[in-house]
Amino acid sequence: MPSFNPSTQEMVGYINGGLRAQTAVVDNATYILATAVDIFTVYGRIRIISLDYEAVTACSDTATLLKWQFNASVPAIAAHDISGAALTCATIAQGRRIVFQGTALDTAQVISTNPCTSLSAPTTMDVGCYAGVGTLATHGAVATTSGTGIFTLCYIPLTDGAYAEPLC
Repeated sequence: MPSFNPSTQEMVGYINGGLRAQTAVVDNATYILATAVDIFTVYGRIRIISLDYEAVTACSDTATLLKWQFNASVPAIAAHDISGAALTCATIAQGRRIVFQGTALDTAQVISTNPCTSLSAPTTMDVGCYAGVGTLATHGAVATTSGTGIFTLCYIPLTDGAYAEPLC
């Protein structure tokens, strides 16, 4: 089997999966609340290839129904849901993922059945606008009280200079 330089491996990943923005491991009690919490800033217009949350440690036993919102600040447009809520995220075990589906604004996210495996989104979604700025935010029905996780966004820039960056 050939051995590739790490930079070559990284470039192949970008070509096939898009650019990646990923948060640090975050405390669920701070980032999964019963209100919107900004996770990524989006500059310009991007195409979301995948957007997910992965439990690093088990989530609390609270009936959080997690969904995603996009909030454009330039131009100023009210936040709106870009997904439906996932089924209850209570006690999600380490390694399980909540995966954005991208098919319609009201499509619920899917919680992986088994740890460390999940299906990719069946389609993509474009957010942002030329020279615009906005945020991707989580919004839970109930705040979580424990556990940790990591958010990952893979995307393709659609306008000149477009990119996304994690806020945590």
